[in-house]
Amino acid sequence: MTINTFWRILIKILGLLLILGALTVIPQWFSSMYSAYQIGDFESLTILAIIFLAILFIYYFVFRLCVYKTSWIIEKLKLDRDFETQNIELNSKSFTIISIATIVIGGLIFVENIPLLLREIFIFFQQESLFKDYPKTGWILFDFFKVILGYLLITNSSRIAKFIDNQKKNA
Repeated sequence: MTINTFWRILIKILGLLLILGALTVIPQWFSSMYSAYQIGDFESLTILAIIFLAILFIYYFVFRLCVYKTSWIIEKLKLDRDFETQNIELNSKSFTIISIATIVIGGLIFVENIPLLLREIFIFFQQESLFKDYPKTGWILFDFFKVILGYLLITNSSRIAKFIDNQKKNA
């Protein structure tokens, strides 16, 4: 594996981890916006909405940059220069490494959110209230969807790796 390929893979993994981080930040913004809406503070709601859209744009831009424009990042940051050798001895294809990274990220999402989901479900049953009346219904659903996302990343890692690899070939 060349130094350039190593940096490509590492930057793509960082881009995927960025999405993992976004999965926790975005719901917090929705929660803040909903609180401002319920209070009736429309000035704060407008400011939060504008900031939220800006953050979404930044996440999208950086993700696209990390996953699809890795050559540009390597070139601008001069990451592949000043190495004694141009090869790193790894006998794996980029497809395999991206697939493993997807499995690891999916596993992290899955493992982090199973306890949260089970805790919220346990508290829900202790409250003995209806699901629609329970104040943390949104968090139960959010944790449930993150568990499903982690599971899907684990089980579909080869499809995701093929998609990213094809995008690299088309770029």
